[in-house]
Amino acid sequence: MHLGIDINSGLVYEGLSVPDTPSLPPPSVTLAKLIESEADWDALPHALNSTPTPWIFREDSFDPVSRTRRGRLYEPRPGEGQPANQTVSPHPLEDPRMRAFGGDGRVSKSMHTFSACMPLLAKSGRGQGMTIALGSARAASAWRIIQTEMLVSGAVMVTLKSLSAFALLPAMDYSRVEERFRPAVRSAIERVIDSAFRESAISVVDHCRAALTVLLSRWLVQMGQPESALGLDLGDLARKLDDPANAMGCASRVSQVVARLHSRGKPNEQHAKSLRHPVDGDAEFAIQAVALALRDFGWAID
Repeated sequence: MHLGIDINSGLVYEGLSVPDTPSLPPPSVTLAKLIESEADWDALPHALNSTPTPWIFREDSFDPVSRTRRGRLYEPRPGEGQPANQTVSPHPLEDPRMRAFGGDGRVSKSMHTFSACMPLLAKSGRGQGMTIALGSARAASAWRIIQTEMLVSGAVMVTLKSLSAFALLPAMDYSRVEERFRPAVRSAIERVIDSAFRESAISVVDHCRAALTVLLSRWLVQMGQPESALGLDLGDLARKLDDPANAMGCASRVSQVVARLHSRGKPNEQHAKSLRHPVDGDAEFAIQAVALALRDFGWAID
């Protein structure tokens, strides 16, 4: 299966051997880049005519509840210059009366052309579990490939799960935070969001640990603890949360786990205690721990 995008109108064409048939209704297409290292986030494509030409994700369905997208993934057609001239059937949205077609009923278009994304199938596990960025350098979102299939048409179908931290962290009601603490709380949360799924698991855990330290200490002081709590580390703060007077057992427990995950990111700790290296699942847990604390403290918008 092949895909073509008209460089003038942006209309999409497809076909089994060449992209010569209008795609109706017009699909949603997005620039895509496989993220294999942190540096890849700094190399996102700027536009369709970027060098090298980016991959394309053609969306077939989106479920906002489960935050999943399903669609076909394409790479630039191998060995073909971009853009390429292609003879196509007239597009009814561009020329509804088909006044511009040639003698054979077809019209020539200059378009970027793509074929099924075979490089993904060459990755370990056919890319399942890997992260892919959709969008451009100006605005992109992170998604995990949770399923890869080859269709009868030869297209590569992928199912994606959102990795957006905005969907994982609840919206904040900063009026519930003392005014003097708002800048520190806001900054801590923004660092978690900025790092989520763009940096290494160790880095994300570190940002979550720092955020929890800020959140726990400020909440405790708001609840009447002495100002000295602002200088405590996360382990000590978590134990204070567990006091009967505070009754924040869940936030206490998850904060203690994040503190231990932070230790696992240190090479000397890994060696001394034979600890495994933190992975993406640990980073996701750390983000959820921040979300739980925000909800339990009553700082999240209900």
